[in-house]
Amino acid sequence: MSVTPAEWAREMAQDAERYALGGAVPAFAVRPAGAVEAAEVVRACAADRLALVPWGGGVSLEGEGRPARYDVALDLTGLDRVTVYDPDDYTISAECGITIASLRAKLAEHGQELPLEAAHAVRATLGGVLAANAAGPRRLRFGAPRDRILGARFVTGDGVLAKSGGRVVKNVAGHAVHRLLTGSRGGLGVLLEASLKLTPHPPARVALAFGCGAAALADAARWAPFARREPAVLSVLGRAAASGLGALDSGAPFTCVLGWEDDGAWLADCEAFAHGKLGTPAQRTEDAGVPAIWQLLADAQETPGPRLTFASGHNSPAALAPLAGRACAERLVFHAPSGRLLLWPAPDEAAALVAELAGLGFVPVEARGLDLPPAKPPATVSALRSALRQALDPAATMALGDWWEQSA
Repeated sequence: MSVTPAEWAREMAQDAERYALGGAVPAFAVRPAGAVEAAEVVRACAADRLALVPWGGGVSLEGEGRPARYDVALDLTGLDRVTVYDPDDYTISAECGITIASLRAKLAEHGQELPLEAAHAVRATLGGVLAANAAGPRRLRFGAPRDRILGARFVTGDGVLAKSGGRVVKNVAGHAVHRLLTGSRGGLGVLLEASLKLTPHPPARVALAFGCGAAALADAARWAPFARREPAVLSVLGRAAASGLGALDSGAPFTCVLGWEDDGAWLADCEAFAHGKLGTPAQRTEDAGVPAIWQLLADAQETPGPRLTFASGHNSPAALAPLAGRACAERLVFHAPSGRLLLWPAPDEAAALVAELAGLGFVPVEARGLDLPPAKPPATVSALRSALRQALDPAATMALGDWWEQSA
């Protein structure tokens, strides 16, 4: 039997104001208790031509612009169970409404971890991290969520329950629709459950935070040898970005955070090397305290305000030298190993900054909360995306489908 909007309002209604996007408030906000109920809601939206946005903790949705249509918020936090976990397989399957913090606690009991680096992990959900393909400072070492997902159960835009991939690596076959959904921002369907690869806890960890001035940042010869040491983390934060982050606030114009996760003897050698190149760190953290440092770096990526995100082949802090002394450098996060740069510019200087950084080898991949012309994909890519969207969401039920189809 179909679910009607009147039944949503009576039985599953939430406070719709909580789910506003770019000032747009949905008419309904519903929180299904299971996969079948979620699919029924999507099916009803498709039948009534209502536009829907899937919600988890809202971490990466908070900066989204106003959708052209937005009628229903689908809150998935009621789907929060671990469905299959066998530590011997180093894989886990969980419903997508579970928080990253809950998953970490479960895995820590067995000396394992899921290296998804979500900002605000206490409220960020597995589905939200997958939908955003959100990654942090260890992206080069562990990959993005798209690299860790093995399979998924999901709902297509017309309300059909479907699955893709499998629960273990050897069973993953066929078209990898689960990877296509990862990074689609909920624009193609609704992720309900995912299976992912795990990793063991490392034998030892160390994180070092150094204060850095403009001259030290620009010294390419100083930074070049670090790549051969393969740090898990080599991140740079501007003064304002580091402010208030406790162990990451060095008080200097820039804070450089270095970290390794490996055998203890190798870590000791790398730490001595870092001291020789950068001096005494402002803060040193080891072993059990280090994940909190990685979390601070992830949190720094989701500070409020208009944000530009760039990808680059640069893997040295020295690449930031042209920005030193500029206002935009105050709010800056750069994960050097993966070449990912985030800036929070004044809106009136964003366009000029994009053009300038393009000349320095930084390619814009996202402009959040800024009125900039979107980068358009090639015509062949646009045609493929349009066909994929039509196949997965024939009724255009997913409100953020336009974003996915038109993004570069």
